[in-house]
Amino acid sequence: MVCVTGDVHQRSYRGTDTPFSPCSEVELAIKYADIAARYGIRITLFLTGKACLEESERVKQLADMSHCEIGGHTFAAFRDPWSKIYKKIFGTPWGREAHQRGDIEKTIESIQSVTGKRISVWRNHSYIRTADTPRLLETASIQWVSDEVNSTKLSWESLSPKLRSLPINVSPDHEHLLHGKYQHGKAKPSKLEGRVSITEWGKQVQEKVQSVSEADGIATILVHPLCMEIADGMIAFEDLCKFLQPFNNCWVSQAAS
Repeated sequence: MVCVTGDVHQRSYRGTDTPFSPCSEVELAIKYADIAARYGIRITLFLTGKACLEESERVKQLADMSHCEIGGHTFAAFRDPWSKIYKKIFGTPWGREAHQRGDIEKTIESIQSVTGKRISVWRNHSYIRTADTPRLLETASIQWVSDEVNSTKLSWESLSPKLRSLPINVSPDHEHLLHGKYQHGKAKPSKLEGRVSITEWGKQVQEKVQSVSEADGIATILVHPLCMEIADGMIAFEDLCKFLQPFNNCWVSQAAS
């Protein structure tokens, strides 16, 4: 089984990859979703609540695609003032429990207001969590979280009676891919350690998917629309979808079935 996931941030988000594409991440998510659809690949896209409010029509277009599941990815990817303050004070942008609870609720409400659907899946931005996170997600009726990167875990596991975790067990693109500012001649060699070309990354992903599949696991892939676009215009992403076509695939919310 294969689970293809991606993270999508708001237009006003200024991340390390933002300067390398004139398109918003939501625009690129539509292109990404169209490619996946051609090969019958279900996708789960984790969106910030602010992305939904800034580009509501495009997000509605995504949510209406029958092969696309929408999940939450915090409200503003910690680009709000309180998260920045809490990061300085507590060492984590989540800060106080009340702040994290409010962010989760605001994200869910924002997505539902645009898509008409209440989400059940979640990924924290930058995988940042606290000891309170599972309980707060469960209280908010989130049933699945996918923000643990662990290549040794082959399938989902229960965090509590009502909350399950689906680990990302295939190398995430953003951290391992030579792209954007992470290129030879553009960054210090120390910043490029462990990064590979888009061709090599695609090969590694295919090999990992094959090995997890042979072990009867769920190969969970994190592949960002923005990373794929600036790496090579989503050529490698289409090649990946072609490769994945013969495999059974699922949304995050279907991982247990």
